[in-house]
Amino acid sequence: MPLWSLFEIMMMGDFGSLLECLDLQTRDEITKALGMNLAADTNWELIYKYLYAFKDLRNAIAHNDVIFDARFRRIDPTKAMKDCLQRDIALPFVNFKSIGDYVILTCYYLKNLGVTKTEIKSFIREFEKVTDDYRALVSPAVADIVVRGDLQQRMTILKNYVG
Repeated sequence: MPLWSLFEIMMMGDFGSLLECLDLQTRDEITKALGMNLAADTNWELIYKYLYAFKDLRNAIAHNDVIFDARFRRIDPTKAMKDCLQRDIALPFVNFKSIGDYVILTCYYLKNLGVTKTEIKSFIREFEKVTDDYRALVSPAVADIVVRGDLQQRMTILKNYVG
């Protein structure tokens, strides 16, 4: 059986478990190849921890769960998960308690994987548009509960990071 066929049937959580089982040297090589901040990842856990975070988001989307407030989150982010994004993107904090942090993580990966600035910024603009449309549809009181007040500032920092 060819190795690629395994990845055709593997679920995201299984892929995360596979990455978690790799030895430290292999995880280090993957982390470096992805251009991730090694200063924040002393145990080389980011590649599978971030994948678990993506898995939770993916499952919520696939099952039409609420995603704006990140109640789909099944893992608590580690200090390394937060520090890596804060250092690389120059954010004041990251806590994965809102969908904005998942947009930030997605853009971080897109940039590290070599996706063009144009495509990443288009993704960010679309997210901002959906957020603005939502704000226009609901009362300000509801919008203030659902959408973080500092989202615009965080998206500006993200766009500056993308370039």
